[in-house]
Amino acid sequence: MEQRTLELEFRTRRSAIGRVVLTPVNDCVIGCGQDASLRLFDDSVAERHARLSWCDQGLFVEPLQGAPVRINGDAITTAVPVGHGDWLMLGAISVQIACPAVMAGSAPSANHGVSSPAAESTEIIVGRSPDCGFAIDSPAISRRHARISIRDGRVWIEDLKSTNGTSINGHRIKKSVALRPGDRVGFGSLVFLFTGEALDPCEEGHRIRVEVAGLTREVKDRKTGQPRRLLDNINLCIEPGEFVVIFGTSGSGKSTLLDALNGRRPATSGTVTYNGINLYSAFDLFRSGIGYVPQQDIVHRKIKVNSALRYTARLRLPLDTSRAEIDQNIERVLDRVGLLEKAELSVDTPEPLSGGQLKRVSLAVELVANPNILFLDEVTSGLDAGTDKRMMRLFEGLAEDNKTVVCVTHSLENIDACHLVALLHAGCLVYYGPPDQAAAYFGVERLSDVYERLENEDAKTWEARFRQSSQYRDYVASRQTLSDADQSPANPNQRPARQHAGPRGWFGLRQAVTLTRRYVDLLLSDRLNLAVLLLQAPLIALVVGAVFTTEGSLAERAAAESQIAFVLVLSAIWFGCINSAREIVKELPVYLRERSVTVQIPAYLMSKLLPLALLCLLQCASFLAIVTAMIDFPGAFLDRLAVLFLAGLGASAMGLAVSALVNSNDKAIAALPLLLIPQFILSNSVVDLSGVTETFAQIGVIAYWALDAMRATLSPELLDLSGQNGKPVIALVADWASGLQALGAQTVGFLLLTVFALKLKDRKL
Repeated sequence: MEQRTLELEFRTRRSAIGRVVLTPVNDCVIGCGQDASLRLFDDSVAERHARLSWCDQGLFVEPLQGAPVRINGDAITTAVPVGHGDWLMLGAISVQIACPAVMAGSAPSANHGVSSPAAESTEIIVGRSPDCGFAIDSPAISRRHARISIRDGRVWIEDLKSTNGTSINGHRIKKSVALRPGDRVGFGSLVFLFTGEALDPCEEGHRIRVEVAGLTREVKDRKTGQPRRLLDNINLCIEPGEFVVIFGTSGSGKSTLLDALNGRRPATSGTVTYNGINLYSAFDLFRSGIGYVPQQDIVHRKIKVNSALRYTARLRLPLDTSRAEIDQNIERVLDRVGLLEKAELSVDTPEPLSGGQLKRVSLAVELVANPNILFLDEVTSGLDAGTDKRMMRLFEGLAEDNKTVVCVTHSLENIDACHLVALLHAGCLVYYGPPDQAAAYFGVERLSDVYERLENEDAKTWEARFRQSSQYRDYVASRQTLSDADQSPANPNQRPARQHAGPRGWFGLRQAVTLTRRYVDLLLSDRLNLAVLLLQAPLIALVVGAVFTTEGSLAERAAAESQIAFVLVLSAIWFGCINSAREIVKELPVYLRERSVTVQIPAYLMSKLLPLALLCLLQCASFLAIVTAMIDFPGAFLDRLAVLFLAGLGASAMGLAVSALVNSNDKAIAALPLLLIPQFILSNSVVDLSGVTETFAQIGVIAYWALDAMRATLSPELLDLSGQNGKPVIALVADWASGLQALGAQTVGFLLLTVFALKLKDRKL
């Protein structure tokens, strides 16, 4: 016979605070009022804040009179289902629902905590889809992410080829693995603790707790060759949902600490843990949940704001995310950063976005993936005081949205928006605590005066003083959970375990398509530049047609057609180099950020090469067609077009290689003469090559084989013509087909050089 009562227990992270018994006709009201079934005494809790009700469909929670209620970090406005392990945030109070004694037929299904051995089903699907047995409403979770099954009295978990992966204790799994009590199970960056009976979130709302112990980073001083310590034995803790600002004297190690905390530039010793898991040994687990906004903008300026976010979403979110889900997510993010009315504008419009709006676009790009922790590196630099204040309040609001936020800044005017500040001096942590206590701690009236105060004493003296302070006791020592053994990793020089190429394989078709569509969008959006690229071929062709003629004797005709072939080849090489020489370096900050998260080098390179190849084909075809129409230049048009196209494609690959090797637009432009002048000198046309110079030309000079193949398309009577010395007037090294093969091999060689150069940039991640 079905029983009709359900006992619920409510608890904070540390203790139980009450129990209630529900029936289908007896609801539970939570609030601070006298008639509340569960009373919470806090100014942020209304008298009747929320109602819990139980029926045949399960357990539901509903806000009352518009009171703020969040379920595992997500705000709700209507009744939604909840279950064992879910966290309710009522105002500023968070409580967790537990079902210790279920006296109805079965426990209510949980959205963010799942019971295991007692469940009737032997298989539970974990995923983003609402019909999953263990539904996790997060864009980073695949629709069908993992499978939990019970066999032989044990709980097994298996990844279902999810985008962001499933892990146990920081190690990504590839096959079914049995769980043991105490295991930390990660679905993407969301970590749960297996208790033996259920999967409980390690942090309410799946937020991130950061703990740092003995963090030290040393580098080799270029001048002296001796070790130089950038960070010196730093200990600190950042609780979930806190907004922490890092500031300090020039060269104190602010950005170094930020990058050590997010894994981009790991420390040489010490430990960084996220929710109790070592970040460096399990970096791939948290990669999708880490947001990072560098000082440089990480958004292309020639496309619309919503398009920039849409391309980012398709790159970072699971492959099964629908367009409707992406659009809904983009609208939510733009509304959160206050740019919803700018969605249809290009970032670089006739009336460009302001500096603060541009920074918010970069921030929105990161928020599209819904990160759990956000790192901001001097993103307010160069902004006016009003904009700086708005940005800091925005970061404060993001922390209130259950994101852990860490920001490096030089501006202290609006530092009161954060919860804690970390002050660095010469690599030492000399203060970590509330911003309103910092000035008094250093005995100054204004916090900006602290820099001069710090210079009066050695950094180690300030650090020793801080370790004896109440701020260190309250905000560092009392928060630490790592033991001394945890503070010394077995291999302190080990870099984070990364999988830059994504979870599977080395080439992602969808990623290549998305990157290609974005690059085409960028080319089409910059109409003036595209017009210049397309018009240069016809204009140069008109000049060639105006100055060259093939009339005269056979010898004069041979000389003229050989010169025309030379000009055609050099022009095609010019087109290719100009098209590609800046295409990687001009978006280097965007590439580095996307590469650190998900972008695969082959997919990225393909996205550049295909549009550039099409552009090169259009240029070569129009160029050759106009020259052929204006000059009597007999020969197979398609054969010549193939030569010019491969020469231009090889030059495009050469330009991409240079663009990947340099680190600024100026250097890319400066490198163009070094690319193009050897094509003229070593083409085997200006001077006859031999020995080492000819070998070098055959290996690395595109014009050598392109000119030879183009000459092979001339009429036989010209190729058979001999000079007074008995040698052919037009000498050939090989035939047309061999020349094309050599051009293809050179193109592949330059592409491999580009891949190598891009791999070198991984060291900056």
